[in-house]
Amino acid sequence: MKKNLFFILLLVSILGFLLNSCATIFSGTGQVINFSSNPQGAEVIVNGSSINQITPCHIELPRKVKVSKYNLKNEYTYVFRKDGYNDVKVQDYRKINEIVWINCMTTVFALFTIPIDFITGAAYYYTDEINVKLPKDEKIRDIIPPIISIVSPSVKRGFKHIVDENDLIIRLKVKDESIVSFVSVDDIKILENEYGFYQINLRLKNGLNTVNIKAIDNRDNVANEVFTVELKGDLSNSDFIVSDKHELIGLGEYYALIIGVQDYDDPSINDLDNPIQDAEKIYSVLSEKYNFKQENITFLKNPTNNKITLSMEYYFDNLSENDNLLIFYAGHGFWDKKFKQGYWLPSDAVRSNRGTWLANSLIRDYMRGIPTKHSLLITDACFSGGIFKTREAFPDASKAINKLYALPSRKAMTSGALSEVPDKSVFIEYLVKRLEQNNQKHLSSEQLFASFKLAVINNSPNSQVPQYGEVRGTGDEGGDFIFIKK
Repeated sequence: MKKNLFFILLLVSILGFLLNSCATIFSGTGQVINFSSNPQGAEVIVNGSSINQITPCHIELPRKVKVSKYNLKNEYTYVFRKDGYNDVKVQDYRKINEIVWINCMTTVFALFTIPIDFITGAAYYYTDEINVKLPKDEKIRDIIPPIISIVSPSVKRGFKHIVDENDLIIRLKVKDESIVSFVSVDDIKILENEYGFYQINLRLKNGLNTVNIKAIDNRDNVANEVFTVELKGDLSNSDFIVSDKHELIGLGEYYALIIGVQDYDDPSINDLDNPIQDAEKIYSVLSEKYNFKQENITFLKNPTNNKITLSMEYYFDNLSENDNLLIFYAGHGFWDKKFKQGYWLPSDAVRSNRGTWLANSLIRDYMRGIPTKHSLLITDACFSGGIFKTREAFPDASKAINKLYALPSRKAMTSGALSEVPDKSVFIEYLVKRLEQNNQKHLSSEQLFASFKLAVINNSPNSQVPQYGEVRGTGDEGGDFIFIKK
């Protein structure tokens, strides 16, 4: 009996010993610390040694640390370091794990077992999340001047820019690591507009004009750009004319963004059958019969909202004022009567979330901002007429091709107005047919539209009326997009 009692007491003692070393057993001797900073990318130094990681990051550190000059009382000293910013030092002092206090209050065995937790370091804990804001190092002087980008006119080094009108619109982009404090053109100060451009209308004199652009940041760094413009009284025989070989002189490149969306992620949005097939027809006729190089055509099949936007951004950054851009969209469209706004529906559109749709207003903004000579938007979607103020009448007298090309234009043609259109597109059928049958070297978009408008009305199942006109507020000056046949 006494022997059994001895073993029972021994077992209870061992069990109590184990249970009261909970900090060591359950918390462990290490702790994961998460580091983050604003801005990110800072090197983290722990007690004088780099952990070879940059923020955001995490690392497991021992709960007990050897005493050193960085660690006098079992604390951690963290230093965050990033070029251009002052170091930030954080000291995290040890704290006692609550498990140790619970052990002390619950059983006498803690008097014998708690020392184990202190020896292993498990009795301590530190702050789990260390987040700091790095102040800029004001001692490091910004010596980099602003970057001036001339959006319009399209100026190339070594080439003289020739114009025939004495009013010249200059559009600039100016960027700097600090703050742009001053921009001027020919000593005339100009301010940034709501679209992020610096713009001024200069009056030129006959002959050679030198244009001086200056930009200064708040660190007094100065950037200068200089280009020359020659004003000639009459360019009818030298620039943007039809020559004896029936070629337009001074042409830029022809680009096309072709979008077909028929498969939707949201099951509540009906899939379509024909948009990609229709888009392929447009791609074929443009690349095979007209002045569109294949490498200048972007074909997006079932793209997301972000993919379409990135393509627009590419054209914004890379096209010049002599280039021409055709944008084609086939897919679902929607007209919101309450907001009086039209939308395209990309493949990742969510029916209940307008934020995933592509607003016509954004398309108009890109058409205004992309610095082309001519931009033409062709859409085959329900309610696509919401993109512009429609224009029903056409002038009786045709304009000369060279004059149409000389004036900037932002035009659109759509398969219908504010109504639904069928999935099988009569609009695309006759559009492609007229492009294929055309035997003129130069064909304006207005002439193209007039050639098939009545055919669409007469042959569509719901008497849809296609629309054509200028896109309001985008910089249309009365010119036209010219299709050039190979």
